[in-house]
Amino acid sequence: MLKAEFIDRVTGAPWRDRSCTFEAMDCWALVVLYYRHVLGVEIHHQPDYESGADFLTCFIGEVVYWRQTDIFSEQGIFIAWYGSQPVHVGLTLDGRALHSRGENGHVRSDSIRTIQKLFTRVEFYQYANRPDSACSGATERES
Repeated sequence: MLKAEFIDRVTGAPWRDRSCTFEAMDCWALVVLYYRHVLGVEIHHQPDYESGADFLTCFIGEVVYWRQTDIFSEQGIFIAWYGSQPVHVGLTLDGRALHSRGENGHVRSDSIRTIQKLFTRVEFYQYANRPDSACSGATERES
């Protein structure tokens, strides 16, 4: 699937917690589906995700498979924080943030600047496909 086809297919799809289908998805599922269907990559995926663990629990287990970058990059992700908690994730595509936003929300595209205004802090990552101990520090910085 091409990137443009993916964006067209998911835009407007409703947000549903722990759903990972093209009919409904949460923010992490959007990342999983993009990497699977556009890039042909099965990204590391914690079992805690399917069991309904909170976002922070899933984040701690997943962040070690991503390398933090100084700025957003094509086909990377952003992690958005409220205070000391990571609360949201989305893709960075075409210089914008594609994300599936919370209760009663849906998949939408916003400017990176809009995302930065909505949250306390925004960090950017690229998939590393292997555990990176340097990434685990992301969860300790704000503790």
